[in-house]
Amino acid sequence: MDTSTATADIVRCPQCRAGNRIPAEKNGSPAARCGRCGAQLFPAPAEPPPEAVYKVRCAGCGAKNRVPAGRLDGSPLCGKCKQPLPTRDLLSPVPVFVTDDNFEDKVLKSPLPVLLFAWAPWCPSCSAVTPTIEQFARESAGRVRVVKVNIDTSRGLADRFSIMSVPFLFVFDNGELKESMPGGLQKHELMLKMARYL
Repeated sequence: MDTSTATADIVRCPQCRAGNRIPAEKNGSPAARCGRCGAQLFPAPAEPPPEAVYKVRCAGCGAKNRVPAGRLDGSPLCGKCKQPLPTRDLLSPVPVFVTDDNFEDKVLKSPLPVLLFAWAPWCPSCSAVTPTIEQFARESAGRVRVVKVNIDTSRGLADRFSIMSVPFLFVFDNGELKESMPGGLQKHELMLKMARYL
């Protein structure tokens, strides 16, 4: 079996909506381009407004810290334990792909509340829900980390969370599973669901 296709995910082009198979190691790379139109698949985060303030959870002590937009690139420290705050990729406008290997770093140690979208490439309902998840990721960048897991290539996570059908949504905060919901939700429902964790 070809391991490059076994660990690849399908990424929809933000311009032409074509599906592109991206190997896990190139996920999030600014060099990844659409095979149909050549558009960048993982656009750079938008510059936050200078007056914006983000609530970032410390991976060490769990304390929430208020970080002004101007300090995101300046290696801010936790106000309680003085550890560096993980602000890299905080403003990602696209869902982050997670696997069995990076789940702990991207989800359990996330500085933001996490909405995890479990999907599979053969699932038509997942394809219908994906544009809503992607729009929510764009609009909630800096407040919620949106991640996607392909249950076909991440069997460990599918077994760990007893995912028997897709699409399936999970909410994590401070390294803990808070909620799980079968099916998809509308964007306003996602906003209401995640508001309590902000």
